[in-house]
Amino acid sequence: MNILILSPPWAEREELSRLVAEAGHVPLVVETSRVAVARAIQGEADLVLLDLAAGAEALRYLRNGAQRAPQPVVAVADRRQPDASTEALRLGVADIIGRPVHADDLVAALANAREFARLTERAPSHIELPQPPDGVFGVSPAMRDVLGIVRRVAQSRCSVLIVGERGTGRETIARAIRDQGPNRDGVFLKFVCSDVDPSAFAAALDPGTFRNATLYLEDLSELPMELQARLEARLVEAGEHGPRVIGAPQPRIMDRVGRSLFRQSLLEAISVVRIDLPALRQRAQDIPLLATHFLKEACRRHDVPSKSFSRGALSLLGALPWPGNAAELRAVTERLSILVPRGVVLLEDVLANVRFDGAETIGAPRGSLKAARERFERDYVTAVLQHHRGRMGAAAKELDIERTNLYRKIKQLKIQWTLPH
Repeated sequence: MNILILSPPWAEREELSRLVAEAGHVPLVVETSRVAVARAIQGEADLVLLDLAAGAEALRYLRNGAQRAPQPVVAVADRRQPDASTEALRLGVADIIGRPVHADDLVAALANAREFARLTERAPSHIELPQPPDGVFGVSPAMRDVLGIVRRVAQSRCSVLIVGERGTGRETIARAIRDQGPNRDGVFLKFVCSDVDPSAFAAALDPGTFRNATLYLEDLSELPMELQARLEARLVEAGEHGPRVIGAPQPRIMDRVGRSLFRQSLLEAISVVRIDLPALRQRAQDIPLLATHFLKEACRRHDVPSKSFSRGALSLLGALPWPGNAAELRAVTERLSILVPRGVVLLEDVLANVRFDGAETIGAPRGSLKAARERFERDYVTAVLQHHRGRMGAAAKELDIERTNLYRKIKQLKIQWTLPH
C-alpha cells in the first residue's frame, strides 16, 4: 500500500516514514500541504497520513474541497489539543494516532483505515457517511431512511415520535433533530417519564421558562395520566410557540392505549412525524462502522493505545443478534478496549467477551484447548447460521466451505441453533 506522508520538517517525518516501511508499505513523503493535496487527488497513494500540526488545511481541503480525495486519511495529533482531534473526526478521518507515534498504534490505525475504506466503498456514492461527533451512523437502507427523515423534520418545529427498542439510539436521534433545526441554540430537556418530577415537568412546559427548548420524553408511554393531560393541553394551546416535544415510547405503546393507560389524543398530537428506529439486528450492515467507532472512542476515553478489529472479529460482530442493540455493542467494545492487550482485536477476543444470547461472558476460561476450539467453532458456525437466518448456501459461502461440509459440520458439532427474535 502506498502511503502519502505529510509531517512537519523534523525527525518525526523520518520516523513516520520508517514505521510505514517497517509495516510493509511504501512511504511517499511530501513537504507541503499543496503537494499533498495534489498528489492525493491524482490518486498516487492508497492512504494519506498527515500530522494535524502541519496538515490541518490539507485535511479540510481533502475532505471538503471541490475535488474530494478518495483515500482514507489517518491523522497524527497532540493529545493535549483535543479540539484539533474533534475537528479531524468531524471532517471524516478514518483514525487518529496520538503523538509520539508507536508502531503498534500505527499498524492498528492503518487497519482501521483499510476497513473504513472498504465499508465506505460498499455504501452508495451519493450517501454521505455520518461522522462520529453526531453519534449517528448508517449506510444500511433502514438507517438511510431514518437519517433522511431526521434531516427533513429537523427544519420544522413540529412534535416528533421516535419509536424503537431500548438501546437503538432514540435520544441520539432526538439530539440530532435539535442540533440540525431552528432550536439548536435552545436547551435540551430530558425527562424519564417513569420517574418524573411534576413541578419540574410543569416548568418545562411553560414557554417563558426556556427559550427554544426541546423537550425529550424518554419512555413516553410511562408518563402518569395527570401529566399526560397537562402535556396535551400545552401542545394544543402553545402550538409552535411552546417547547418542541419529542417523545420516545417503547414499541408497544398501542397496547397501553388499548388498556386506557395512555391517551390516544396525546399520541396523535405528538405523532406529527413518527420515526421508527430499526433494531441493530435489522441493520447488520452498520455494525462494523459502529463497532469501529465505539472501540476507537473507548480507547481514547481510557487513554489506551488505539485498537482495531480483525476482519473475522467484525464478521462475528455482524452475525450476532444484539438484543441490547447499539448500547450493548458499545458495552462490549468498552470491555475489549480495556482487556485486549494488543493492537488488533481478534475473533477469539470477541468470543471471550460475549454470549450468543447477547449477554456478556462471565467467569474465567475453562476446559482443555481441544474443548475450547470445539466450543469456538460451534459458537461461530451458530452465529453465522443465525445471521443468515438458516440459509445454508449463504452461510457456507461466508464460512468458505462446501454446503455439504456445512451439513456435516452442524451434525458433528451437535449444533442446536435458533433464529434471532
